[in-house]
Amino acid sequence: MKARANRVKYLLDSGKYDDVWEYYPFNSGYFMCLKLKTVAAETLRVHLLDQYGVGAIALGETDLRVAFSCIEEKNIDELFDLIYQGVKDIEKVTAQ
Repeated sequence: MKARANRVKYLLDSGKYDDVWEYYPFNSGYFMCLKLKTVAAETLRVHLLDQYGVGAIALGETDLRVAFSCIEEKNIDELFDLIYQGVKDIEKVTAQ
């Protein structure tokens, strides 16, 4: 579990996703929360489930809870890339 949490922190600290979210501090527990900058959490939650089969929980307008405990460490990058792509999908539709 700790290795997964460390991978998530490493990935989120890389700056790769800074344009669309920041994250709340977390430990090596089971989940973490993203503070979305550009899209509504519920809109993203539904889009991720419908388009990518990724489940998450919307907490209020901007917060998306992601459980990393059920994701193999080797798949964590893919998970966050899919969430990022979901944000970009919604941004594209909103901009039209």
